[in-house]
Amino acid sequence: MNQDLKDIVSLFAASLSPIVAIIAIYIGVKNYKLAKRKRNDDLFDRRYKFLKDFEKAWKTTGPESMGAEKPHLEWDELEAFAQEAYYLFGKDIADHIRSYEGKSYGRHFSWVPDLELAKPFNKYLCFERE
Repeated sequence: MNQDLKDIVSLFAASLSPIVAIIAIYIGVKNYKLAKRKRNDDLFDRRYKFLKDFEKAWKTTGPESMGAEKPHLEWDELEAFAQEAYYLFGKDIADHIRSYEGKSYGRHFSWVPDLELAKPFNKYLCFERE
């Protein structure tokens, strides 16, 4: 009986290392997936904030009679947005931002979302494809 107990203990000791390794791998994979999800969530938050900041700047333009702060967007105002857009989204959004040079919002309801402005952002901010 004593020999059987020693055999069981040595079998348990031999299997303990692979079990610990498997558990460590499992935890590592779970941490990787969690970190990747957090990175995607943080990127979404930065992209969405960028869209809202640009939309806010865009909606300050138009006729002064409608409460606008300036008549249109200038190159120097847009270039900072375009450079940030290039790194957050890519060249397509940076070009989209630059296309607003010399244009103004000029609508009555500034609280209504501008769908034309947001349309190119959909592929970066929609979760339907995941």
